[in-house]
Amino acid sequence: MSNVLVLVLSSRREPWGDLMDVSLATWDAEPHPDVQTLYYCANGSNKLIRENVRYSAMEDSLENISPRTFEALKWALELPDWNYLARPNSSCYVHKGNLAKHCDTLPDTGVLRGAWTGGKDGFLWGGGQYIISRDVVERMVAAGGWKNGLMDDEALTDCAKGAGVSTDQGCVFATIDDQFEGKWLCMTYGLGEPFTFTDFADLRKADGHFFFRVKQDHSRRLDEKLMRELKKNLP
Repeated sequence: MSNVLVLVLSSRREPWGDLMDVSLATWDAEPHPDVQTLYYCANGSNKLIRENVRYSAMEDSLENISPRTFEALKWALELPDWNYLARPNSSCYVHKGNLAKHCDTLPDTGVLRGAWTGGKDGFLWGGGQYIISRDVVERMVAAGGWKNGLMDDEALTDCAKGAGVSTDQGCVFATIDDQFEGKWLCMTYGLGEPFTFTDFADLRKADGHFFFRVKQDHSRRLDEKLMRELKKNLP
């Protein structure tokens, strides 16, 4: 099996602090022999002290997400024993077993998988999450040129291009969206077919998926509910 580092964009500020706690209590509650996790947070209050949580000296602000991400890529390279880096957002449920199995199917080097937005000024959208091979992270960090003025997904894409990395490699991820009145839509990309459901047990239909974006802009508490339902219902 491939060794995977899951590098989670995190914050102890609300609502992300509670989301981080729920991540630790759901998808990251049980260890996996081929997957390790590292949560990267900004400086601030309400710190959670754990071996797999690291804090930047930068303050917690939208403007600092991009430079904190580049800093975290450097931190990742300090850790041994991983071949692929998965970079989900805080509102993403990760199925560790399926992620490790998927990484086993990838090339050893040159990997940068993400959701390409298309168009002349396209970029790899952060909501699709990322999988990056170690050599690509090394190339990006060595190349530098990270543009802190861009959002982190645009800056990551720009940095990868500057390092000569292909950005049209495809991706696999799912999103769960509230359709209201007890109805939900699971959109799947790169694997399987989308489906609607009212019974959370139907989440099993997303067989093989490993990234589940659960962000609900109208009620971020639903993000937490969905993570708990995924933990309960995914095999």
